Amino acid sequence: MKAGAEMEKQDKINLSTYIAFAYVAIGDTLNAQKHFENILTMNNDYSLNEEFVSPKIIHVFSKAKERISFLIKESPQYYMINPGQQVYRFTRQNLILKSAFMPGWGQFDMDEKTKGIAMGSLFAASLIGTLSSFVITLNAKERYYDAVTSEDAEKYYNEYNLWSKINRFAFDIMLSAYAFNLFDVIW
Repeated sequence: MKAGAEMEKQDKINLSTYIAFAYVAIGDTLNAQKHFENILTMNNDYSLNEEFVSPKIIHVFSKAKERISFLIKESPQYYMINPGQQVYRFTRQNLILKSAFMPGWGQFDMDEKTKGIAMGSLFAASLIGTLSSFVITLNAKERYYDAVTSEDAEKYYNEYNLWSKINRFAFDIMLSAYAFNLFDVIW
């Protein structure tokens, strides 16, 4: 880990410690405990020196340590943060289901918001294009079947053929965006 990143982490820990102390001082032990829990997720070995810290603060800190110890035991992959390991708020299966339901949602939950918005937008635009070109294709097909003259039949057939190709292209884009969205979450 770089010295700057370590210093930044230590600064966050120090700041959270002082905020927790302040919350205990004003009687808001719930927020103080939350800050201590946050500190313990950054550094599980963090401790307070009982010679210099009041018993009231030590008590709140002990409750936070007990809770975090329990949570680490129950789901270590979430609470034990290793520097090289990617940690997600949701399980891989949950992310796959979310992406299967709404493309881009899984990426959004993995904090890849730009990618999630891009995938969701591409899928939505191609879905709208697929549905609207399908309706236009059906209308063109009806006009082709209802044509009376050969010139009208040729004209409506060309229109039907064009919209059929546009529909297939939009469908292929939609299917590709959907598949890429799922594969991106899986890998």
